[in-house]
Amino acid sequence: MNAENSPPSKFVSAAELLKILFSDESRPSLRWLREQQAARRIPFVRLGRLVFFDPEQVRAAMNERLSVKPRKLT
Repeated sequence: MNAENSPPSKFVSAAELLKILFSDESRPSLRWLREQQAARRIPFVRLGRLVFFDPEQVRAAMNERLSVKPRKLT
């Protein structure tokens, strides 16, 4: 699906983000998410004191920054 046909993503809360990205059996804690946020490993939007996440941007950032890359054999 290309960008023109995909539905626009929406901002969600931290708890909702975890529900969207992870199954019940493998969902990390809210504390883990806040640690990732504090370390700037995942993108977020701050509106005053409220913090929101775009699930697609977070998924892309996690794939880029947190995925284990295969080693090159020499």
